[in-house]
Amino acid sequence: MTAPLPSRAERRAAQLEERRAARRLGHDPDHFARRRRERLRIAGFGVVVAVVLGSGIYLATGDLLGQRGSASTADATPVRISMAGFTPGEIRVPAGETVALELWTTDSAPHLDGGVHTLISDELGIYEELPAAGATGESRRVVRIDTPTTPGSYDIYCDTCCGGKASPTMHGRLVVEA
Repeated sequence: MTAPLPSRAERRAAQLEERRAARRLGHDPDHFARRRRERLRIAGFGVVVAVVLGSGIYLATGDLLGQRGSASTADATPVRISMAGFTPGEIRVPAGETVALELWTTDSAPHLDGGVHTLISDELGIYEELPAAGATGESRRVVRIDTPTTPGSYDIYCDTCCGGKASPTMHGRLVVEA
């Protein structure tokens, strides 16, 4: 009858004991190479984790970096146009004046029909196009609009993205106040 084979745990324990004995006697030439490989592996893993976390933080907070979300022109109101619609969804402007709106987006051309977002108001005769984000990661354009003298609430929409005019998310309001 043959003796039973040692289990995996027993074989591993025997290997570890051999390595320890070799180290104690100073006969383990691979010891330092193994330690170096292990340290490099851990350092490489740390670099990958740092890059992934850093990228995630950058993407999650991208709207807070740089000029995103604030107008680069002092008298302009920033209006973000994205695939989610207009931000702010309601733009308040005075009646009978020329107002500046700084349209901006971070959407890239493959996401947009014709590579543009639009700001349209049939009631006010407004049709403005905003090109897709370029190499800087965003696109900005200041437009000047003559507001009507009659206060009221006017529909604005983007007709080139995410269902266009038929999509409820692609609508906003231009509120003209007295």
